[in-house]
This record gives sequence, C-alpha cells and structure tokens, in this order.
Amino acid sequence: MALSLALIFTTPPASVLAGDYKLGVSDRVKIKVQEWPDLAGEYTVNPDGVVSLPLIGNINVAGRNLNDLAREISDRLQQRSEGAQRTFAAVEISQYRPFAILGDVQKPGQYPYRPGLTVVEAISVAGGYYRPELGVLRLGASSDFTSQSAKLNRLIAREARLIAAIDGREDIPLPREFAKKNDPEIAAIMKSEQAALALETEMKRIEQAGLETIKSLYQNEIGSLGGQVEALAQEKESIGTQLNQLRAMAAKGLALSPTMFALERSFAQVSNEQMSAETAIVKAKENISLAEQRVSDLQQQRRRIATTELEKARDDIVDARAKIMAATQVLGIVQAGAPGDARERSSQNAQRASFTILRKEGEAMREIVADEVTLVAPDDVIKVVPNNLVNLSQAVPPER
Repeated sequence: MALSLALIFTTPPASVLAGDYKLGVSDRVKIKVQEWPDLAGEYTVNPDGVVSLPLIGNINVAGRNLNDLAREISDRLQQRSEGAQRTFAAVEISQYRPFAILGDVQKPGQYPYRPGLTVVEAISVAGGYYRPELGVLRLGASSDFTSQSAKLNRLIAREARLIAAIDGREDIPLPREFAKKNDPEIAAIMKSEQAALALETEMKRIEQAGLETIKSLYQNEIGSLGGQVEALAQEKESIGTQLNQLRAMAAKGLALSPTMFALERSFAQVSNEQMSAETAIVKAKENISLAEQRVSDLQQQRRRIATTELEKARDDIVDARAKIMAATQVLGIVQAGAPGDARERSSQNAQRASFTILRKEGEAMREIVADEVTLVAPDDVIKVVPNNLVNLSQAVPPER
C-alpha cells in the first residue's frame, strides 16, 4: 500500500516556522482524520500537557509540534488497524493559548493569542494605553478639594485651641489663616473650639475649687488638733509638776503610793493623746500635699495630651495641604481638556511607557526588554510600565 504524508494545517507566529511551534497547556487543536470521522473535532491541551482522543487515548503533546502530533495519530491508527493503509491526519491550531498583559493599559488580563501579534497590537486588544476619564478625575479631585479644605479649616482651629490651652489662655486668638475670611462655617468651627476650651477651663476651675475645699477641711482639722495638742501639753506639764512633788515627798516617806500611781497613769494617758493628735496633724498635712500633687498631675497630664494632639494636628495640616495641592493640580489638568501626559498622542506613547515580556523557557522565566513592534508568543506576560517606574536591570535586549 502506498504511504501518504500527514498533512499539517496551521498558521504559527511570523517569528516561528510552522513546524517549530510547540504545543502547550490551553492550546486548542482541530483534528481531521481521513476515514475516521469519530476522531474529528477540537481538543484542548489539559493542564498535564495531554490531549485525550477517542479510540486512541491520551497523547502527551506538551513541547511537541503539530507534525509530531499528526504523525503519532497516524501511527496509532495504523497500529489499531493492524497494518492497514496509513491514513491522513490533519492538525491545525483552532485557538492558541492566551497571553497576558498588565500594567499601564485600560483592561489588564488574559487574551487569546493570534499569529504575528506585536506588543502594540496586544495593547490595543487590552483597550489601549490607560487613560483616565476626565469626568471621574474631575469628580474625584473636586470631592478631595472640598473635603480636604474643610478638614484643613478644622485642623487650623484645633491647632489654635490647643496652643491656647497649653498657654493657659481662656480665649482662642483668631488664626492668621482666618483673618481675611468671613465664612459662617469657619465661625462655627471657631465657636465649637472655643466651647471645648471653655469646658476644659471649667474642669480646671472645678479641680482647683475641689483642692481648695479639701485644703480648707484639713487646715481646720489641723487647727483643731493643734488646740488639742496645746491643751494636752499644758495638762501634761501640770501632771508632771505634781508627780515631781509627790516623788520628792515619797523620798521623805510623806507621799501615798496610790496617789502617785494614779498621777503616773494620767501622765501616760495624756502623753498618748498628745502623740495621737500630733500624728493626726502630720497625716492631715500629708493629705493636703497629696491633693495638691493630684491636681498638679492632672494638669501635667492634660498638658502632655494637648502637646501630643498639637503635634498630630500639625502633621495632619501638612498632609491636608499636600492633598489640596494635588487636587488643585488635577483640576487644572482636567480644565486643560486632556491628561497631562497626552496619553492618546501616538507620537509620545513610546516615550511614556516601557515594555518587558516574561517568557517561559523550560522551567525558567526569562525577562525580555521589548518595544511596540516586538512579536508576542503564547503564554507571554507583557508588562507595560511608565518610564519613571521601569527597572531594566534584569532584562535582556528586545527580540524581533
């Protein structure tokens, strides 16, 4: 029997000869076999790199070209037919495995590959270079400007209130930023901050009044105890004089022992009462000192909190002003009628973005420097990066 060659129908990329295209996962092949209609159809290479065909079974096609697949189909069918005439097998790519594109494009993602695809065509498939919608930009920038301006006014008023609190003032001087503004909203903000300062001042006054009340109570107690100590001292002195006289008489045998013992007990009792009163005076003075220290600690704590809040308010003021400036710049760009980098001007596209391609070679990934006319292969990952962000230190020169 005459042997006929397997027919291969495929349209590989311009950069690769037809017989050199290597099949991979997600490639979809269309197979037609003469006199074997049950085999006709489209088949997808599964994640294991295998194509499952009826009558034949699984064929490992990963890394093989279309000629190899057609030849193996013919060989297996001939074996199945026990030496019958070798049949024609026609294999073509019905859908290439996808490529991916990410970065500075409108719609990053995976897209079906087609032969001869270049980087610029891939960008077109992904919706073109990223270009912000002017309406969205205007709305976002306007919202940011309004919210950050209101926030800045509140922060300036808060800063003024905290400075006044730290300085011990009861009023808030008008910040110089508000000096030429006759804005009801600013007036309301200042009124609110003044109320907060007044509340804090009232709390200080209440604390001080409480301290004075405590001091007055303890000072009255100290005065009363002082009188007791003085009276007890006089009584103690009188009893001591009597004891001395009795001891002199006892030495001559003229004093009665019971009388002396009674006076000694009275002397000891008065001494103990005097000592207790003096101890109570010391404790009352300590309580006054503790109350004064408590008020002082509260004031210091309040001052530390105000200082910390002041530092944060100043940091927030810097941040708010930066955001207002950014929003103002965006509004200026929008009002000019086009994005500042002229994204849609083809003469500038090449300068405003750089391209690299991640291409799998065996088990490794290679990064290739590309340009708009570089040919893309299936499974490639195209990265479109603004020029101020691209890092080419690990990439190899562009391929054609």
